[in-house]
Amino acid sequence: MQSKLPQRTKKLCLCGCGEVLKIHEYTRRDSGGVSYLVYNFVIGHSKRGINGFNMEIHRSRLCQCGCGQYTTKFRGRHNRFMRKHENNGRVPWNKGKAFSDEVRKKMSLARLGKEPANKTVIDLIALHRHYIHEKKTISTVSREINILTDAIKNRLRALGWSRTTKESCATDAFREQMRQIRIKTLTSRQAIESPNKLEKSVYEALDRMNIPYEKQVPLFGKFVVDVLFPQQHLVLEIFGRYWHRMPQNVRKNYSKKKYLEKCGYRVEEVWDNEIKEKGVDSVLEKVVEKYALI
Repeated sequence: MQSKLPQRTKKLCLCGCGEVLKIHEYTRRDSGGVSYLVYNFVIGHSKRGINGFNMEIHRSRLCQCGCGQYTTKFRGRHNRFMRKHENNGRVPWNKGKAFSDEVRKKMSLARLGKEPANKTVIDLIALHRHYIHEKKTISTVSREINILTDAIKNRLRALGWSRTTKESCATDAFREQMRQIRIKTLTSRQAIESPNKLEKSVYEALDRMNIPYEKQVPLFGKFVVDVLFPQQHLVLEIFGRYWHRMPQNVRKNYSKKKYLEKCGYRVEEVWDNEIKEKGVDSVLEKVVEKYALI
């Protein structure tokens, strides 16, 4: 009787995490038999690269206060302490003793002219107008009435004035802020240098054809187009069926196309199923011939 194949090998992941690689079993399409494969990386670790494992980034660690809980990530790195655990077990600098009169005078002078957040004088009429009626964000209200955001948050909490997430996200200011964040993200250096597989295949094909183009270009402060041919005023959008066939994205893509055409741009779309069936060169050749890009 044939012995059962072990699920793990003695080979370690090349990223340096120390985890042992698994043996993956899959069914062959041609013969219907079973084959086995061992990858160089644990699933999800290939993005790190060879010896790209970093203890602070890729592995959680115990809170240093000794509570036994694992910390969470902040800006891509795991914290040393759980939230509000920084002072657990620490001895105060005054060791529980009462402050002397000299220290109290120094503390009073340090707080002179600084009102606590819960005692700051706030114009409630202006606060109600900006936050409730005009539906501005707390940071915007803070700039408008020149009050710290912490003081505004405390006062709103005390008054019971609140908005639902749907109401906050439906304002024009919030949508404009999200649009600017999206444009900044899509036009960042990381987004341009790390395209997805579909975009990468199109870029490589255009490079082979020696056609001048620009990628991930913002237009009119509203949209980011995948490929722009500036001399021909032509925009080429690269679409995947899974994402761009969703009803909400179909409406967005239609509005985007009509807006660009109204502004004098011609818009062409290439889809992933066409590229898989005909090949990227064949699909792009039609666009090249139609608009005389060469």
